[in-house]
Amino acid sequence: MLTNTAATISCVVTGLTKKLDAVTWEKPSSGGDITHSTDSYQIDDGTYDADTNSQTTILTIPAGENTADAVYTCVIQSDEHRKTSESPEKTGVNSNIFSE
Repeated sequence: MLTNTAATISCVVTGLTKKLDAVTWEKPSSGGDITHSTDSYQIDDGTYDADTNSQTTILTIPAGENTADAVYTCVIQSDEHRKTSESPEKTGVNSNIFSE
């Protein structure tokens, strides 16, 4: 029998010249916003990398929520790219569950 384990997924944002203004994540199927350290979810905004002009944000999904394939949404705000709080960029990120 397999036990559920926590999983990490990431969202890589390229073409930047500075750190993103904000990063958030949303639960699958319009389940609402994810808050860091609530219900054991963890969000790492990542660090801007000037060498690659990118930033990677990471979401850790707790074991209890990592029971089936799901699509989480990475939501970024970058004033540099006109992605503001009124019109952020949203990207779906798959959490794939593998079994034996």
